[in-house]
Amino acid sequence: MVKAWNIRTVYLYLVSFVTLIMLIVGTVNLIRAGVDFFYPDPGYYPGPVELKMRYENQKVEPEVIEEQVKLEVEREQQRQKHWRIKRLAESFAMLVVAAPIYLYHWRRIQIENANPAP
Repeated sequence: MVKAWNIRTVYLYLVSFVTLIMLIVGTVNLIRAGVDFFYPDPGYYPGPVELKMRYENQKVEPEVIEEQVKLEVEREQQRQKHWRIKRLAESFAMLVVAAPIYLYHWRRIQIENANPAP
C-alpha cells in the first residue's frame, strides 16, 4: 500500500536524509582525523641555510640559528597536534549530534509505515 505524502512525512524523510549525510561525512572525517593522528604530516621546518638567509644582513651566531630552528620545529609540532585534536573532536561531535536525531526520525518513519493511518 502506498503511503500518502504529507508535510510531516516529507519533514521526517528530509531530516533523516540530512542527518544521514552528516553521519557519513562525520564518519569519513573521523577516519581521516584518526589517520592524521597516528600518521601525522611531517610538516615544513626551515633549515639552518634558510634561516641564515633570513638573517643574512645581520650578524647572527650559528647557535642562535640552531636555537631558532628548534623553536620553529617545536612550534610547528604543537600547531599540528592542536589541529589534529581539534579535527578529531569536530568529527566526533558531528557524529554525536547527528546520530540521535537520525535515529529518532528514522524510527518515527518506521512506526508510521508499520501503522498506516486510515
